[in-house]
Amino acid sequence: MAYFEIARARNPQWVDENHNMINLEVDFAPLDEEWLPYTCSPTDVVEHSRELYQRALAGEFGPIDNEPVITDADRWTPYFEEKVEVSPEALVQILLEKGVITDDEVDAMLVETTEPIGYRRATNDGTNPIWGGGIA
Repeated sequence: MAYFEIARARNPQWVDENHNMINLEVDFAPLDEEWLPYTCSPTDVVEHSRELYQRALAGEFGPIDNEPVITDADRWTPYFEEKVEVSPEALVQILLEKGVITDDEVDAMLVETTEPIGYRRATNDGTNPIWGGGIA
């Protein structure tokens, strides 16, 4: 793993209430960008992350602010789209009631099929288990 030389760091803040990671801004000496947001942890695979964590914990970059307060506005919330659907059965019923189609025409539209829904195997103990119910 590459090691980036740490020129300086600032604004440490706990990531969450577990206090096992710290967010801060870091100026890595070999990089052109002056301040990069960075999350460090004591168990990271890269040495500079573990070093940043220990130095931040020691107070070298100032006091570590508490974790940000997460409000409901910060959380993912579902949104809904309204749909109106008519089942094929309901549509046939409506067309029958309106006189658009006849019973004979409905009978001509019906198609009977057989679909596998699982597997069954005969056993010596007579339990005959079934597997895979709901095969699509």
